[in-house]
Amino acid sequence: MDLFIIYLILFSIIVLLGQLFQKSTIPLALILVIFGMLLNFIPFFPDIHLDSKLVLYIFLPILIYQISAFSSWRDMKKQARPIALLSIGHVIFITILVACLMHTIIPQMGWPLAFVLGAIVSPPDNVAIVSIAQKIRIPERVFIILEGEGMFNDAAALTIFRFALAAAITNQFSFSTAFSTFIIMIVGETIYGLLLGHILGILRTKISNTSLHVIASFITPFLAYIPMVELGSSGIIATAVVGFIIGNQYTSRFTPEYRLTALSIWPTLGFAIQSLIFLLVGLNVHSTFIRISSIPLQSLMIYVSSVIAAVIIGRFVWVYAFVITLPRVLIPSIHKKDPYPPWQFPFLISWAGIRGGISLAAALAIPAITLKIDNIDIRDLFVFIVFCVIFVTLVLQGLSLPYILKKIGVDKVGQKERFAEHMTELQACAQMINAALQWLNQYKEQNKNDKKLLLELSEYIHEYQILKNQFESRISDHDSKLKHDEETEFKDKICLLTQIVEIEKEEISKLWREDKINFRTRIKLMAMLDHQVQRHMI
Repeated sequence: MDLFIIYLILFSIIVLLGQLFQKSTIPLALILVIFGMLLNFIPFFPDIHLDSKLVLYIFLPILIYQISAFSSWRDMKKQARPIALLSIGHVIFITILVACLMHTIIPQMGWPLAFVLGAIVSPPDNVAIVSIAQKIRIPERVFIILEGEGMFNDAAALTIFRFALAAAITNQFSFSTAFSTFIIMIVGETIYGLLLGHILGILRTKISNTSLHVIASFITPFLAYIPMVELGSSGIIATAVVGFIIGNQYTSRFTPEYRLTALSIWPTLGFAIQSLIFLLVGLNVHSTFIRISSIPLQSLMIYVSSVIAAVIIGRFVWVYAFVITLPRVLIPSIHKKDPYPPWQFPFLISWAGIRGGISLAAALAIPAITLKIDNIDIRDLFVFIVFCVIFVTLVLQGLSLPYILKKIGVDKVGQKERFAEHMTELQACAQMINAALQWLNQYKEQNKNDKKLLLELSEYIHEYQILKNQFESRISDHDSKLKHDEETEFKDKICLLTQIVEIEKEEISKLWREDKINFRTRIKLMAMLDHQVQRHMI
């Protein structure tokens, strides 16, 4: 079957499953993995292999840029300590833990390959967590920490992976060389990302054509990622830094048309890639299992259960001991500025260590190695172990997370934060309207002799005064209640506007049918109505 047709089918499956399970608290990532596994039982369905180069060289930079460009650097900076301890310290800790465990169980594996496997399974994937957080609000601080961890932990994991793989192939390793190279890579990528981010940000502010700007935005992550990879680095830190710089410092200077377009295109692209990766994870399990079927089931269970136990229990140990307790014990100033968080927060962070498709892509990137375990290629064994880690963490942690969030009361914290955030949003909108009204009145006073302009200004002042009254009324209503339904509130807010716009759309269609306007005019008028609705969605 043609590859284009295959991917067309896969994306169609993603759309269908996404729509069917839109309101489900089950992570879509898990549903896609299971459905991918089921597709293996269809006789005529072709074998599709997850291309590690496609994931590591195309999908990964896009995902890193998409997350960083739409994330707040200010919020990330406030949580820099736990993010660094998780994205670097936790990765190193799990790598060492898994390596020691697997070297004990399979001595003939050798230390370098044991560290290869440890590095592969060490980084959690935040995709499933984000999908859950969109349905059940988790505390903002926890979400920022998990998002920051997911953004940077791949860099540490893939760097360790490359060093360990090189040691396995060459039988040579120097800790001092590896450590110094790692530091140089972090510093070098950060400097390169800062410079490139500002250069590209300035250049992109000059682009007024929305289509050209969209193309430039697609090029941006690869300009950050590929040069660093070619120099032997990971490219992830540089890509994230560029995303932060452009998203936090230059987006406000881009054209409104591009900003509206980017808000639709980039989240859609990120969702499509993430969904495709998880679907391909499920599709790859059958062929991998066949290749390792000669390994005794008991041995296979020991290998898999040991790694799964290490990544789950090891995360709890690291979070409670090294992220929460030790920094506050060793450095009293940290405890004064940041007292111990509610017990639910570290528990939630510990339980959120779900693994994803990047780990499987790294396993598939291992070249052919002559070493065999139970007459099985070590690469195939690694791929199967990684798949089991992904699947079990998705099932065990992903399925239980919504229930745990409610059981430990974290969802109530999220509701309070949502209320506070919505109140802040309403108050900010009210301040924006007041500022606009103040300027309009001043401008009207300055141009009181221009009757045509005065009429136009009076219309704007009237419209903004209505908006001011609406927002003040909504703020007053919110003061008297803790819980609110944003979805219902939004529907109530635009119900009348929607009806009016529908009448206008019908009139446009009528004019089109009667051949009184051409197709270009029809598109332009429909876009004008869409922007009108978009403006009132604030």
